[in-house]
Amino acid sequence: MIMAKFVLMLPHAPDRYTNLGEAEFMELMKDYIGWVEEMSANGKFVGGEKLMDEGGKIVTNTSGSIEVHDGPFAEVAEILGGYMVIEAADYDEAVEIARSHPHMKHNETIIVRQTDASAD
Repeated sequence: MIMAKFVLMLPHAPDRYTNLGEAEFMELMKDYIGWVEEMSANGKFVGGEKLMDEGGKIVTNTSGSIEVHDGPFAEVAEILGGYMVIEAADYDEAVEIARSHPHMKHNETIIVRQTDASAD
């Protein structure tokens, strides 16, 4: 069976992890590492990265003028905290995998998007 790649985008509140104690943070990391190990053992995990909580740049094109702004903006409700790439047969399976992700225990949202294999 040909498997498609899906990106799980992991948004969270900008201050979600800033006030965690070390023990609470280590427990959270254990959840994420355990999930990655399980998905890897099942041949579903392709890769992923945690993104820095602060910083980033937003590049815009307004009427041909390219501008660069510091981001994320203070008024945003969520930042993209990281992403993971998985393999699944279809969106149904990708959503089931996302449901099992510890991000759903520790946050509220995972955005699931299929990659476009024709662009490879």
